[in-house]
Parts: sequence; structure tokens; C-alpha cells
Amino acid sequence: MSSSSYETQINVGDEVYGSDGDKVGTIAEVQPTYIVVEKGFFFPTDYYIPLSAIGSVAGGQVSLNVARDVALQSGWDTIPDVAPMTATDTQTTITDVDVGGRPEVAAYEATAEDEIRIPVMEEELTATVREQEAGAVRVEKDVVTEQRTLEVPVTEERVRVERRIVDRPVAAGDVDAFEETVIDVPLTTETVEVQKQARVAEEVVLSKEAVQRTEQVTDTVRKEEVFIDEDATLIDDTEGGAPRVR
Repeated sequence: MSSSSYETQINVGDEVYGSDGDKVGTIAEVQPTYIVVEKGFFFPTDYYIPLSAIGSVAGGQVSLNVARDVALQSGWDTIPDVAPMTATDTQTTITDVDVGGRPEVAAYEATAEDEIRIPVMEEELTATVREQEAGAVRVEKDVVTEQRTLEVPVTEERVRVERRIVDRPVAAGDVDAFEETVIDVPLTTETVEVQKQARVAEEVVLSKEAVQRTEQVTDTVRKEEVFIDEDATLIDDTEGGAPRVR
């Protein structure tokens, strides 16, 4: 299949893959000799891939005849040069002759019946859209501190002193009688240690969506009008109803 026949099968939004199966991007524009493929999400890059690099088109998917890395490194990230039409391609000069052998003088054509055909032209207002940067959304993360209080139960030991009244004789084994004695009773308590652990508490998801709106564009267009000299003698053309100048 020729590359020109792919143009009617390709639509904006189709996905483009290399011959190795890796995705290249999404089609943003279709031109007669190339397609504009948009690659990237937040900062997209346009690639102007020629139609000759297309291997197949099916089901909204365009497959190239080159691998993805080859397509991205082939210099297709610049708009290809298109040779503009010159004035000689669209206008006829005084020396031009049409295929029927009838001479054309400027914008008037002299026919074999000695008639002068005056083309009446007008401009048509059309509009095209192009993508441009409209701004950016900046997302910043700041680190803030806040005071938090935790209530943690702790246990500690205390000495309880209880005096009991006893009336009994000193036994023979009470060798410590009438001696000064110091007894150390160890006490334990619990202390609180604070640890910090980082956790993911929330996710902010960014996505883009295309929203269509309608804009009105106004411009001036030109058209040509033919005026007949009223002082000239007119002959009514009974077939076409258009006046002719004698």
C-alpha cells in the first residue's frame, strides 16, 4: 500500500508504535506528507514522521516500519520544509496558452466565439486551530512542623512503709540486735522514648483532560463584482438572460 493511501485511514488520537512494538506517541495532526506524533505527558514533544515510515494501519493503531528508538533519533523532531507555490504556479501571464489553443490575456480569456470571460472571485473564510501553551499548573510541597502530644502509661516502683506492733522476745538468731544498719531497697521506673516513622498519608494524582469550547472568529473577506457601463449599448442574451456589451 502506498504511503498516500494511509492518510485517509489515520485519525487524530491514534496510537503510534515502532516495529519493535514499543509505543512512540499519539497522533496530534495529519498532514498530506507526514503525521505529527505527540510524545510525553506534562511536557510533550512533537515528531513529524513521514508517511513513508508507516508500515501498517489497523484498528486505531499505526505501526511504523522502523523501531521506536530509530524513529525518535531520525531528526523528525522539526517541521519538514514544504516548498511554497510561486506566483507562476497559480496565475496565468499574458503569453500563456491553454490546452485548447485559446490565448489568455491577463485575467480575461478570449474564446473562439470572440467572447470575453471575466472570472469573478471571492475569498472564503476558514479557520484552523493550532495548539499553544496556555499556562502551567505548579504543584509545590512544603514541610511544616506541628506539635503532637501522646499519653503513654508508665510504671514505677514506690516503697510503702507499714509499721506493725509486735511483742515477742529477741530470738537467739537475731544477731543484728542493737546494731546500726542501712538497707538500700532498689526501685525501678519506666522512661518514655519517642520514635519517628515516615508514612505515606495521601497521594495527589495529576491528570489532564481536553475540554472543547467554541470561539467566534471574525475577519474581512474580499470578492469581485462586475459593473456594466450604463452608457454602453446592451444586447439582451435571450438564452442566458445576461447582458452583453456591443
